[in-house]
Formats: sequence, structure tokens, C-alpha cells
Amino acid sequence: MKNLTGLSACAWLWLVFVTGCSKSESDVGPVVDATQVVGAWQVTRITADPAVVSPTYGSTSDVLNLYQQNIGKDCVGPTRYVFSTDGKLQLTTSPDCQNRLNSLFGFSSANWRTSGQELRIEGVYDALSYTVTQQSAQAMVWQRTEYNSPFDGKTHTYTITLSKR
Repeated sequence: MKNLTGLSACAWLWLVFVTGCSKSESDVGPVVDATQVVGAWQVTRITADPAVVSPTYGSTSDVLNLYQQNIGKDCVGPTRYVFSTDGKLQLTTSPDCQNRLNSLFGFSSANWRTSGQELRIEGVYDALSYTVTQQSAQAMVWQRTEYNSPFDGKTHTYTITLSKR
């Protein structure tokens, strides 16, 4: 991440969060209940292990706070992931932030499906998977591991916590 600056570093992380991930073969957990995925979800926490580096804000494991500092709390806070029963995913935010959301993600809609412990999100440019490590009717936790060789040469595990809204 040292080669990126401020907003571009944050936008890259946010894009990777939405479009990319991989599953570890050692992960063992319950099968994702697709009926519990349906609905509107808000990201309430994103952490990175090890910490990511922002040239503006330094090293942090609190990735959600980094997004809020770079993108704006007023845009991050109202963003919702709306999963419908027909396998469609809509990213929504406040009217003032919709263009920023579209430019960050490259899309405002995608497709989704589950298989085992995997939640797969298929956007316009990419389709990758998240491992759902915890799930209830009101909360989900996703994980993914990514090697960021062009940015910091580290393998990061991102943990994303969502609450139903």
C-alpha cells in the first residue's frame, strides 16, 4: 500500500473488499443459509491482519475507519448491500454519494450466490468469494485472504462484519 496515496489506497481496498477474496481450505464452518443473506446489510467493521499502510494515516488494522477518513463517513455510513431472493445485489448509499459509490466499485449492482460456506459476488469486472465464518438472521462475518504483492508484499486477512438493517 506504500505506493498508493490517500484516496486511491482507500478506493483500492474498498474495491477489493467488494469484488475480491479467497477461501482457505482449512476453514470449516456451517453452510451459508441463503435465506438469511436476503435483505439490507451495513458494514459495521472491517479489520486487516496484518495492518495495512496508508501514506496519509499510517498503519492501521481498522480498515473501516480508514475508509471513513478517506471517503467520508457520510458516504460509508449509509452504504447498504441489498441482497434479493433473485440473486441480485444492489449497492446503495445516500443520493449525494451515489456517483462516488459507482466510481469506487465500478458498479452499483452485481449477482450473488452461496455454496457451502462461500458467498460469491459477481460484479461487472470480477467474481470472487468470501468465506462466511459467522451467520445469523441479524449479523454476518465474512473473511478473505489476499496477497498484495504490488502494494506491500504482504498477505492480509480481512474480516468484514455486517449487520442487517
